[in-house]
Amino acid sequence: MDQILLWSLLLIFSGSQASRPLSQRNMEFAVDLYQAICLSHKNNIIFSPLGTMLGLGMVQLGAKGKAQEQIRQTLKLQETSAGEEFSVLKSFFSAISEKKQEFTFNLANALYLQEGFTVKEQYLHSNKDFFQSAIKLVDFQDAKTSAETISTWVESKTDGKIKDMFSGEDFGPLTRLVLVNAVYFKGDWKQKFTKEKTQLMNFTKKDGAPVKIPMMKALVRTKYGYFSESSMNYQVLELPYKGDEFSLIIVLPAEDVNIEEMEKQITAHQILKWFSEMQEEEVEVGLPRFKVEQKLDFKEALYSLNITEIFSGGCDLSGITDSAEVFVSQVMQHVFFEINEDGSEAATLTGMHIPVIMSLAQNQFIANHPFLFIVKNNPTESILFMGRVTNPDTQKMKGRDLDSL
Repeated sequence: MDQILLWSLLLIFSGSQASRPLSQRNMEFAVDLYQAICLSHKNNIIFSPLGTMLGLGMVQLGAKGKAQEQIRQTLKLQETSAGEEFSVLKSFFSAISEKKQEFTFNLANALYLQEGFTVKEQYLHSNKDFFQSAIKLVDFQDAKTSAETISTWVESKTDGKIKDMFSGEDFGPLTRLVLVNAVYFKGDWKQKFTKEKTQLMNFTKKDGAPVKIPMMKALVRTKYGYFSESSMNYQVLELPYKGDEFSLIIVLPAEDVNIEEMEKQITAHQILKWFSEMQEEEVEVGLPRFKVEQKLDFKEALYSLNITEIFSGGCDLSGITDSAEVFVSQVMQHVFFEINEDGSEAATLTGMHIPVIMSLAQNQFIANHPFLFIVKNNPTESILFMGRVTNPDTQKMKGRDLDSL
């Protein structure tokens, strides 16, 4: 099972009737943002396209002129009414809430505004209707108290996994508006890994150096594909969660393929093609047990995607408040991502360290070198999380977990 928790500042989701399917336009944004993040991050990456879209959607709902236009273009939205483009989001929330007994999925949004500013009633109503968000007032001039207030909210929405996300140093005298989006997801694997089969194996990092990591193993029947494009070979594997609402997709390049070169060539069309062309087969799977925790500042990445106006003083956010002093100061996201056999905190293993002997299954998918991953909602093909693992973070594992292998 896999446990994922997300907190983020300033982030959205939206859709509209357009010539390209909604799933493709959402995927295009996810890939664009991923490639923009890759420009400044060379190792492990984890972020939430859905969370980012949610925050940008909340801003777009109250933006006018150039600020609104830039967001709409980056999110691939066409000219339509807000009711049309956000109705898909309402359907997503409704469908998720009906099936919560099969997994845990909590999504909470809040807009923190400097005390003294007045938020327009229509914006309050629209945010609650489309984003299920709350509007809260804080005094950013008292930076320490504001940081504690927002951090407490984040901690409560991520089951205590993300603590102290803000300090007083994060806010300055010009801070006026902070959008916070918290996502918590926890789901059991449909076909579980057995802890007793987990063994220490070498993982070859991006720089070629080996590192010992706990490798989970299982023989599963699932969707799998082997693809070859632009002289690059890679495998794609889908591991569904119980209930089939969500799946983890892993993209494993051949050992002679540079993962950064592969990333540059990935397109939304290509990813959707993988989803449709994978076939159900028996696969011997080897997947690292790992944790990735990362705090990202999206300002630079969004700048490269031509979202610049919302960060400028004097930008038109008159749909939120009449004040001309309100603009976006930060776009932060913090994600905690964990994959293990059953989703509990790094369990202690008692098995002996024995040689790795794989079965004679026709297909073997052994993720012992850098790979990409996607967590998607299957009915809508919305991308909850996307990232890459270049080095499973064994440094943060409890020593006994490795010693027991």
